[in-house]
Amino acid sequence: MTRRGLLAAVAGLALALGGCGRAPVRDARTGRPLVPIVLQTDWFAQAEHGGYYQALVKGYYRDAGLDVRIAQAGPLVPINLKLATDRVQFMITRGDDIITYIARDIPIVIVGAQMQHDLQAVLVHRDSPVRTFRDLDGRSVMTVPGANWIKYLRAGLNIRVNVTPLDFGMARFMADPNFIQQCFLTNEPYFAELHGQPTRVLLFSDAGYDFYRVLAANVDWVKDHPDATRAFIRASERGWQDYMNGDRSAADAMILRANPQMKREYIEYAVAAMRKYRLVEGDPAKGEALGLLSRRRLQDQINLLRKLGALDHSVTINDIADLRFSGSN
Repeated sequence: MTRRGLLAAVAGLALALGGCGRAPVRDARTGRPLVPIVLQTDWFAQAEHGGYYQALVKGYYRDAGLDVRIAQAGPLVPINLKLATDRVQFMITRGDDIITYIARDIPIVIVGAQMQHDLQAVLVHRDSPVRTFRDLDGRSVMTVPGANWIKYLRAGLNIRVNVTPLDFGMARFMADPNFIQQCFLTNEPYFAELHGQPTRVLLFSDAGYDFYRVLAANVDWVKDHPDATRAFIRASERGWQDYMNGDRSAADAMILRANPQMKREYIEYAVAAMRKYRLVEGDPAKGEALGLLSRRRLQDQINLLRKLGALDHSVTINDIADLRFSGSN
């Protein structure tokens, strides 16, 4: 099946999973129609999406002339195909994934940085002898077979690891003090320590596999709605600034309603981790800032994925990112 055929085949599924076909909404104060937008997250509602919920509950999107709905994801939800078929207009996900999708001719584009550094990491027990990525050499790690970060360890750092297929659980880690697995630093460490297992993490970015967590958009929608795209990004950045530094109680309450499995203590842990590792706002001393996309870093990311053989064909910065809407350097 061709890529075009694949997109057409999943369009029906994407429609069933939610889209933007809802009745027009008008601003209650001005009567003007609001631009409908669906933001697709990468998982169920959580603190890692907090800035968008803050912008929603504080009315920043409405003030910008937008009627925004946040669509949650979950296991097996094809979020990239929902975006490519214009069932959602924006989504958040890993930057390396987006670059590889674009190199497969999927019509999406990066329009901003949700986080300056991705939150993926390696999880070990606190007493583990593994202190650096170099210490992983010859050990087993539970991760996704064929993962690009594993290829990077081998090709870029000459570190050889044995891959145990990721089962998205914590049982083996909890039972074995020598077990090592891939994690999100805002997630699995919390649940391990909640059950009495102190942990440490090694961020992928510290090993040099350093990608943004990005805000991506449908290419055609951006072309047709540049002003709404800019307004959405500005309101989202305002939401993140406020969520990380202001009163986030209303946004947290919205997250808890949207995801009944979420706990307030988990939200607190995740926010503290995002602050500790400067994931959202970055390190100003390194030229990083909320929402900023660096041309140098984007080029480095393309070069790295090309070196790893992860790209179907060559792409440029202009292919993968539209830098009109977010700050760039």
